Amino acid sequence: MMRKWWWVVGAVMVVGGLGWWVLQVTLLDPTERGNASGYGQFVLAAAGILLTLWQVGNARAGSGRTPVHDLDGLTDVIATAVRVQWQDAAVERGLLQATPLPIRWQRCGEPVAGPLAAATGGRPGFEPLPGIERVTARQLREGTHRTLHRVYGGLASGRLILAGGAGSGKTSAAVLLLLDALRYREQSVNRAAIPVPVLFTLQDWDPTTTPLQEWLTTKLTELPPLAGRRGRARATALLNAERVSVFLDGLDEMPQAVRSVALQALSRQATSRLVLLTRTDELVEAARDHVLAGAVALELKPLTASDAAEHLVQTLTDPAPPHWRKLIDTLTDQPGSVVAQALTSPLTITLVRDVYPVAAAGHTPDELLDTVRFPRPDDITQHLLDQAITAAYTARPAQPPPRYSPDVAHRAMTMLATHLRDHGSRDFVRWDLPNWIPRPKRIVISALFGAAAGAALVGTLAVVGLSLSSSSSSSFADAAVHGFLVAAVGGLGFGTLFGAAAGWFPGVRPTTVGKVSSWRTMWGDFVSTFTLGVIFIRLIAIVLVDVMGGVVMALIFSDVLRGILFACITLAGAVIAIMSDWIDPPAAMRPHGLWRADLAVKLSLGLLLGLAVSAGNNGHLPDILARSLYVAFGLLMGLFSTEAWLVILSQIYFRIRWRTPLLLGRFLEDARARHLLRTVGPTYQFRHVTLQDRLAPPLSTVDA
Repeated sequence: MMRKWWWVVGAVMVVGGLGWWVLQVTLLDPTERGNASGYGQFVLAAAGILLTLWQVGNARAGSGRTPVHDLDGLTDVIATAVRVQWQDAAVERGLLQATPLPIRWQRCGEPVAGPLAAATGGRPGFEPLPGIERVTARQLREGTHRTLHRVYGGLASGRLILAGGAGSGKTSAAVLLLLDALRYREQSVNRAAIPVPVLFTLQDWDPTTTPLQEWLTTKLTELPPLAGRRGRARATALLNAERVSVFLDGLDEMPQAVRSVALQALSRQATSRLVLLTRTDELVEAARDHVLAGAVALELKPLTASDAAEHLVQTLTDPAPPHWRKLIDTLTDQPGSVVAQALTSPLTITLVRDVYPVAAAGHTPDELLDTVRFPRPDDITQHLLDQAITAAYTARPAQPPPRYSPDVAHRAMTMLATHLRDHGSRDFVRWDLPNWIPRPKRIVISALFGAAAGAALVGTLAVVGLSLSSSSSSSFADAAVHGFLVAAVGGLGFGTLFGAAAGWFPGVRPTTVGKVSSWRTMWGDFVSTFTLGVIFIRLIAIVLVDVMGGVVMALIFSDVLRGILFACITLAGAVIAIMSDWIDPPAAMRPHGLWRADLAVKLSLGLLLGLAVSAGNNGHLPDILARSLYVAFGLLMGLFSTEAWLVILSQIYFRIRWRTPLLLGRFLEDARARHLLRTVGPTYQFRHVTLQDRLAPPLSTVDA
């Protein structure tokens, strides 16, 4: 408590001293005022550098520790963000509807895990969660998704494997379990003893080079509440305190050679409660070399024909239309038929509803009963996958026509699937699109765009500045032409330089402005950000003077008022930069919210940069002209620091290369609304992984 008051007293003394100094200098005569202003800036810069060094050293010294009393609030914030993220995902997957498909499980009979006693008995690695009893071997024989949380919370080893075939609903079961765990935590009076579940995919983990805890720390910092300068320290503290449990999806999506290595690394390095999702066949193969020690493997049961019939009936009118009635009667009366064998997974049942809408004309679901066209269950599955995009973008009666034709949608979805396959991923975000363009092409395209944008913006604002500062119409015409050419050359060089640089380093997560959670931490960040911002602005000013055409800008203010203006503008920019590290979780969890916030933050900072530098103009150029040029350069820097303009260029490239929609972001949202894609926070995924593999077969399959 005493330490907190020292911070308050120190801040008051500093503010009071600065105010007194400004007042005293303002009362001086103009000559002495200029000298005092320059001297004061030197003192402030020196003090700021010392404070910056202190802040960096203090941050490094304390980077490995986060106060324990802060973990409770941080964990609650993360729980809220995770709940928003996965509740939206559950709605998109149809998991929260009134009649969801049933989820049943049984203990896996394949040799994929160690003895059951290692998971339920012996020396426990985890105590049961508050209010949950220890799980026994008998309770692990079989169950539903409602009993899965009891297994998760009462397993002594804390290690659970959910296995199943392709499209069997493993991720859906995990999402429901995650939401059940969050709901149970919210209702508990002892929330601190219950970890927050987080779900990540394993495709980008290389267990041969990256320790598990290091990779998990990096993945946790992708959550908005853990973004920013201290994200890694906080994530490490959460892992060390066992405040999170880890759900890992996609062991089967990892390269075959590292799956067993991943199981070995998880066995040795995992310290949190762990739920692993994988296909059964790939797990059996990986477990020949290593198993996940102490884990129990549960396998999802296939759906039955009666499950499929009951679910389809619940989504139809009563009585059901004749062509649907034929299909449902076959499922009920002939459980051994080809169509009944095909509709045994959530994937195929969902595809039937998507491909054959109730109000559709032409193709009807009873065509699946034709054993000449579909002699095997796999033939029905492939047919449904091939028709999914066409059905989603076919005009329906009493509905507005689709914005895109089936051919355009198919090309766009194929482009997405191909690039995801080539990059070995199931997830993509919009700011990753520039990475899909070969680097040489990306640099050339961004440099050309930067040159054009720089020449146009700087030249235009130069003419505006000349028009406002010129008193003679005759002299204005010559000055405007000359000024536009000179400014355009400067903008051309500036835009080319920064455009090429931005093309070399794409794919940075957009920045958002959110809530400041710790004012004391913000003060430390403010000191370093403010000082570095001042130094950076002045260095940029020097570069512009020497490289971009000899425009002279004053680095020492001519009077105190300009110094105050400069300080106020830089202060505003520093505050925005600081606040960008504390992100409001619900807004940042959605693609459009993150995108718009990035544009707002970066363009605002660019505008403030231009205004701050323009405050130092001391008469070498007319004020209006100088300010116009500085604002132009500031806006260009703000634009080049966003991910939006590179993504726009990427969309143009893909439009030419693949003939995809020019506004690719709008298409992604449209495909999500038509249940071809889904989102997890700002990340897009194919709703059906099997559809992605159908559009772009895995490279191993292509080679074979």
